[in-house]
Amino acid sequence: MNLKNILITLSIVAVVIVCVAFYVVFYSGGGTYVVSSLTGPNADIFGAGTENTSTLGASSTASSTAFASSSALDDTGASSSASSTASSSLTTTPGNTTVVSWTQGNEALLITGALISGDQLTLGVQVAMGSVSECVPLNLRLIADEQGDLSPPITSQFTFPDTGTCNGTAGETYSAQPIVFTLSDPSAFPIVLTTGGTANILFEVVQDPDGRLSAQLPPSSD
Repeated sequence: MNLKNILITLSIVAVVIVCVAFYVVFYSGGGTYVVSSLTGPNADIFGAGTENTSTLGASSTASSTAFASSSALDDTGASSSASSTASSSLTTTPGNTTVVSWTQGNEALLITGALISGDQLTLGVQVAMGSVSECVPLNLRLIADEQGDLSPPITSQFTFPDTGTCNGTAGETYSAQPIVFTLSDPSAFPIVLTTGGTANILFEVVQDPDGRLSAQLPPSSD
C-alpha cells in the first residue's frame, strides 16, 4: 500500500470518528445535554447567579401578592398607610355612642368622623339623597366663640364625585364627604358645631385620652 492510499484510509477513519462523536454528543439520549457538575473558575459565579435568579423569582411572586393586597385595599379607599389613617378617621367615630344625624329637605345626613391636621378640622359627612336630584346646601357651621358667632367651613359646597357639583343623584348615598373648618385653637375641646338649616342641631367633636376624635351630641344637663 502506497502513501497515497494510507492517507486516504486515515482520512476516512477520521471522518468516521468525527461523525460518531457528533452523533454521541448531539443525538444520543433524546437530544438532552446535561451538565453533571460545575467546575472551573466560573463555577461559583454561575452557582450564585442561579441562586439569585431563584430568589428574585420568589421576591417577584411575593411582590405580586403584596401588590394585589394593596390594590384590594385601594378599592376600599386605603391604598397607602397615610390615606388609610385619614380615611379611617373620617369614616369611623371611636367611642361614639350617639349618632349625629339629621334631615335636610329630602336628604338624610350623618357625621361619620373627624380629623384634625394643623389648625384644620375635617368632618366626614354622609349624604343619602332622596327621590329628587338636587343641590344639597352646606349649612354646617362652627361655633367660633362663647358669644355664639358662627364660622362657615372653608369648603364652599358639597361636591359629589359623580356630578362634580352640589347636585346629588336621586337615591344615591355619598360617604364621608370632607368638610373643612379652620380652628383658632386646635387643642381646645370640645369643638362645638351646628348642623344649621331647619334642623339646627348642636353637636361636639371630642378627643379621648388616646387622641382619637369622635362626634357626639352634647351631654345632657341632668
